[in-house]
Amino acid sequence: MLKLCENCKKNNEPTFHGYIDWIKADCYKCPICGNELIDTIITSEEYEIIDSVSDDNFFLDAMVALKEKDPIEFQLKMSQFKSNIHQTQSTEQQESHLPKCPTCGSTNIKPISGTERATSIIGLGIFSKKINKSYKCLNCKHTW
Repeated sequence: MLKLCENCKKNNEPTFHGYIDWIKADCYKCPICGNELIDTIITSEEYEIIDSVSDDNFFLDAMVALKEKDPIEFQLKMSQFKSNIHQTQSTEQQESHLPKCPTCGSTNIKPISGTERATSIIGLGIFSKKINKSYKCLNCKHTW
């Protein structure tokens, strides 16, 4: 569970701003100021999701209050956050599988067509830069 040190929160402690999710469950003393820690109703998993949406303490305070006041609305919000996180991760995974230019890292590439390769070979012969090449970068013009 997420724990709160009201003293560190009040003083806007720069490392964690009063909220601690990395401390053992049976620890009730703040490692920074020694003040008593208070258990919140937010789990560590929920905290990670909320923190990935916003690292603003006011947002976290509002989510804690929402879970206390309206747990159904809280769960709906958490479902939306999870869905957005999943969608973002899926997009990042898709983008990571795109071929990239080995010179500049751009994904703005195109396959070299057989016609383009043949034209280059006919025009330049063995000096053609497109022999045994499959892609061309549209940014830096590198072929590989």
